[in-house]
Amino acid sequence: MKSIASLVLLALALPLQAQDLQRGKLLYETHCATCHTERLHGREKTAVKNMADLRDMVALWAKQTKRAFTLDELEDVALYLNQSHYHLQAARELIYGAELMSARERAQYRQDVAAGGEPVRARHRERIRERARQRGVELADPAGTIRK
Repeated sequence: MKSIASLVLLALALPLQAQDLQRGKLLYETHCATCHTERLHGREKTAVKNMADLRDMVALWAKQTKRAFTLDELEDVALYLNQSHYHLQAARELIYGAELMSARERAQYRQDVAAGGEPVRARHRERIRERARQRGVELADPAGTIRK
């Protein structure tokens, strides 16, 4: 059952991920590639060692465009660059139920946790459990137990 639910979630996520990559490519080609060539990303010596570094570099250099990028747009550019050039392994998401959340929801959760701590986590766990129940998805608790 868990593998079927995982496949369904993956199938639903793939079109959205493709759209995000296309938007990332369009944003990159429109606003970033005008200042440097693609060769920049293929250098032997690079400061980009992981996805966090790539996100930081995208955010740093995005300021040079004088365009106000949203967090989602910056993430889309970083995902596009990773897929097209860097091929870095994405860090495992340590948010409970992250596979049931959008990128925007994960970013908001991180902000809420930074501001509110444990009460935010408790509300989040209940919200994710309810979402999993509604979708008929098995969900592993951080403690390792499987919930339906």
